[in-house]
Amino acid sequence: MPVSESALHAELTGVRGPRAHKGQPFAEDPRDLWRPGQYSTPFDLAEVPTRRRRGFEGGKSSGKKLLDQRGELLADLQELLWAHVAAAPEEERRAVEKGIAARVKRRSSKEAKRREKLFAPDVEKALEAVERGPRVLLVLQGMDSSGKGGMVSSVAGAMDPLGVDVAAFGRPTQEETRQHYLERIIAALPEPGHVGVFDRSHYEDVLVPAVSGTLGEEDLEGRTEALQLFEQELVRRGFVIVKVMLHISADEQLERLLSRLDREHKHWKYDPSDADARTQFQTYQDVYAQLIEATDADHAPWHVIGADRKWYSRLAVQELLIAALADLGLKWPAADYDVESERRRLKQTKGSAP
Repeated sequence: MPVSESALHAELTGVRGPRAHKGQPFAEDPRDLWRPGQYSTPFDLAEVPTRRRRGFEGGKSSGKKLLDQRGELLADLQELLWAHVAAAPEEERRAVEKGIAARVKRRSSKEAKRREKLFAPDVEKALEAVERGPRVLLVLQGMDSSGKGGMVSSVAGAMDPLGVDVAAFGRPTQEETRQHYLERIIAALPEPGHVGVFDRSHYEDVLVPAVSGTLGEEDLEGRTEALQLFEQELVRRGFVIVKVMLHISADEQLERLLSRLDREHKHWKYDPSDADARTQFQTYQDVYAQLIEATDADHAPWHVIGADRKWYSRLAVQELLIAALADLGLKWPAADYDVESERRRLKQTKGSAP
């Protein structure tokens, strides 16, 4: 299946409400609007505005209204993906799988050797067990209080919860530390037909040791390459990957952290380590920039979105998901029965009393 070159103008057959190209909130294509490649090299997060409403001319009120309206379209598209996996003809399903897999090259002998060095046998075994089929994986990264949790509830919450798989990755458990760092990630991957959301992700296993200095440069480079190879394999298996860094300013982060201390019902969200992390704020920014630049790819793109305005970042991420799903060009599965005959049969039935 050829990937549409203009996904936001794709005909979304059967989708209720406005088409994807009508009511699109941003003046520019959201698939390109927040990509890091538009900035100078080496990438520097200081160049990325945290409060500016890039590509959006409205204010908070119109933005929140659009968030609700476009949430309905996102829900329809997610249902369309689910219906495709559940009921589309095998020929159509295979075509979509091949179309997604074609976004990366076939595995070469060189890649196989690198995987053998960077992946444990258990990782390869787990990857082989991942079922093939289309699904979307949204990866959310960002500093503490950048809005990852709120993003999950507001954007993912617009979709049918039965078709959304959410996973949050904190500090590894003792058992997880004895495994390869990718094993817990693989165990949390979404099923075909689902939209998966990672609140933090496999990138923590490079970010944290890089900031803390617990791994040497050679090991960090190896892990970064492993993430690239890992994402390539996911795409081959039908994953549409959307990676987002919610970019928050130091001042806004301070305000949000202080507000957690000001409200008793938010105390549980605060951790004393948050203050320690703020002392390394710039180090995190530098490592994030290096990691994003190294792992940005068309098949697994990064989007660095200013997150000082929560409503804006939520609208942006929602639009990225809409575009990712529209790119697949799916159609509602046709009925494999006579619709009119079933309509007549239903009208002839009588509901029995309990």
